[in-house]
Amino acid sequence: MESIAYIILHIFILLVFAKILGGIFEKYKMPKLIGEILAGIVFINLALAFPDFFAGTFHFVTEETEHLIDPSLIGGDDFISTMEFFDIMGEIGIIFLLFAVGLETKFGDLMKVGRTSMYIAVLGIVIPFAGGLLFVFHADISLDMALLIGTALFGMSTAVSVECLRNLDAMGSNEAKIIVSASIIDDILCLALLGVITGVISGGSETVIIVNTVIVAVFILSMFLFISKVKKLAARRKKLQDRIKKMRSGGNETSAAEDEKRSMAELSALGLAVIVCLGLATLSATIGLAAIIGAFLAGMLFAEFRDTIPVEHNFNVITYFMLPFFFIWVGMGVHLNRIEPNILAMLCLLVIVAVITKYVAGYVGAKMGKLDRDSSHLIGVSMIPRGEVGIIVATIGLTTGVFTQEWFTVIILMALITSMITPLLVTRAYRKMEKNRSTAFEEIFIEEHTADPSPETREQ
Repeated sequence: MESIAYIILHIFILLVFAKILGGIFEKYKMPKLIGEILAGIVFINLALAFPDFFAGTFHFVTEETEHLIDPSLIGGDDFISTMEFFDIMGEIGIIFLLFAVGLETKFGDLMKVGRTSMYIAVLGIVIPFAGGLLFVFHADISLDMALLIGTALFGMSTAVSVECLRNLDAMGSNEAKIIVSASIIDDILCLALLGVITGVISGGSETVIIVNTVIVAVFILSMFLFISKVKKLAARRKKLQDRIKKMRSGGNETSAAEDEKRSMAELSALGLAVIVCLGLATLSATIGLAAIIGAFLAGMLFAEFRDTIPVEHNFNVITYFMLPFFFIWVGMGVHLNRIEPNILAMLCLLVIVAVITKYVAGYVGAKMGKLDRDSSHLIGVSMIPRGEVGIIVATIGLTTGVFTQEWFTVIILMALITSMITPLLVTRAYRKMEKNRSTAFEEIFIEEHTADPSPETREQ
């Protein structure tokens, strides 16, 4: 077979495996994304354990096993790398996810919870970063390493918590809006600080760091200003469409013809949405932000035209297809052969610090925003996952020589473990919150009807 045929075979095997494991977890009332991550872990580590078999039979190799394989087994030196393919698909998957989240977040809704989100985001930077800096007191950890460890700890993974809330049909809740807006502010602050810290470690000039920070700030402020102006245009477009509908209602156009026109318009809008999503994601990545920030802002832009340019339903089909690639990709970053007994203790300590610092930041920030205990607890556990930001920091640390291979593995595993435990914690916290609210509502209802008897009862 040609190399492209083997890539298709890899996709088929991994997607089937991910769907099976995801279905098992769903059966036991757990998020399917855990199964998708585990599918990536199992597959990559089998490839590492049996490199000859995977290369000879499936043409699947990794950077660790490439030098062990005869090039003739994998179709020569110009074979297509499955790992590179899944890297790309994983990145596109999370870009589409954040666009879909933006579609559910109107600018006005984001502004309503802005203060609470800011509290959570700022504390979500300060507390985990301070926790990471404490590792400098370890004999084998330099100041540069401690700075990068703190950086890896303060970056939240938006995709994990958002996907879990979407599975719970909770994206319309006030808590979900706060979590999403806080995570976006968190990402913006994280990536700005990451640029500063990376510049300090690599010896970059202060002028370059300041210029990059200004460019990022101008882009974000310009996008929010543009979206706020677009709201007025969306309102005028809605009025115009309502007027046209009234005029057509008196005509002879059949409902079938109207439905066909509407479907074609939605497909055209979907194409426009994909272009804008990828365009703003590219622009965002070019100026130093994560591509997901641009994708989210693109989604917010289309959210203002939800009534006149409907793209949500059709775009969700693309998102649900692409998301498994992201979670498989996360799992494929875990190579268990890198785990040694001497780093297990450090991994456990890092995971504990990662969980506690983000939870405390989310809980305290929510309480500062006047939220109740259940809502604060849900927000606290939703802030725990690291994921892509931690992976980016680990890669920077390895390429700059600050991290050893062992510490690179520790950061990756910390990001994965926090991403895997979060769906369980979020699901439990959300259901507890809903149960307590339902109970409180029933008590208030009974109390009101008991305290305010009917006129017949008062006469008696």
